[in-house]
Amino acid sequence: MGRFQNKLEQLKFAQYCFKKGSDSRFIKSVKQMADQNNLVFVESYGDKENTDVIYFIDMEESRSGFFADHNRLLAMLYFADKYSMKPVVRFHPNYCYAEKHPVNGTENPFEYYFEQPAGISLDEILSYRQVFRSKKENSYEVNGLCENPNGYTRSEIYLNEMAKVTAKYIHRNAIVKEKMDKDIQNLIGNKRMLGVHVRGTDFKQNFNGHPVNVNMNEYLESAAGVFQEESYDGIFLATDDEDAIEKFRQHFKDKVCFYQDVIRSKGDDTVMHSTVNRENHHYLLGYEVLRDMYTLAACDGLVAGLSQVSYAARIQKKSTGKEYRNLVILNKGINYHKKKNCL
Repeated sequence: MGRFQNKLEQLKFAQYCFKKGSDSRFIKSVKQMADQNNLVFVESYGDKENTDVIYFIDMEESRSGFFADHNRLLAMLYFADKYSMKPVVRFHPNYCYAEKHPVNGTENPFEYYFEQPAGISLDEILSYRQVFRSKKENSYEVNGLCENPNGYTRSEIYLNEMAKVTAKYIHRNAIVKEKMDKDIQNLIGNKRMLGVHVRGTDFKQNFNGHPVNVNMNEYLESAAGVFQEESYDGIFLATDDEDAIEKFRQHFKDKVCFYQDVIRSKGDDTVMHSTVNRENHHYLLGYEVLRDMYTLAACDGLVAGLSQVSYAARIQKKSTGKEYRNLVILNKGINYHKKKNCL
């Protein structure tokens, strides 16, 4: 019923605009409104008066990867912070990493992994009389921090600002933090590690607007060069690609480590679409890539391509007030073409 009502309202608005088609001032105003990134929905959910200015980040359904959505969330949190609003986050029930049942005591996929950024619960805001609800355009506010607003070409200014946002608002919940910190300690401990992120699988298809694929030999050559020049104890390999595991083990032998309990893929199909008969499979896919990111951020050096994960690791590292001793980002440019992908 709600979807039908929305369509009906859209038709009514279109009809109204059609009648105003000869009014140049009206047309100009509508166009200007469409270009505004700082507009929000003002909604009322209950009768309770709220003293805080609440910004309800109600993430829309997407088919993006974990860190594409996460980095979009950081942009929303940047928007909230810029306008001095208290953010409350809900991820869509059809989020790629959502389950059909509660996980870690919650039905909100965001809270599977994180605490609410301002300490305000969803139940609390749903009783308020006035709430500002997010629009996807709010995330475009961060584009002013980059000369090129493409999601894979981010500036140092952007990274520094997102690091501030992360330090202030992104906190793993107690369950995830305890398990993840133990996993990281058990794998790399206090060793001086070179982190390597190999983004394989579907990236090999060179999707339009995505980075030009970095092949395995290029990753290996760069990692070997840094590893030989610096006194690292070992290499932590984060990857969605089973082939990368095999090639790095052949080259670095026992100097390379990686998580053994991760679902990876061969070929050029994304792990996100995998179907495995294990409890909480979708949640665990999110946990695994989040753990990879935090482990990369715990390393002393990083070799990676342009990816949402490598950006997130650099942001996380900066959020702790630290920088990588060695940072090598393999950048072959962005695919710009009219086809869905080019091989």
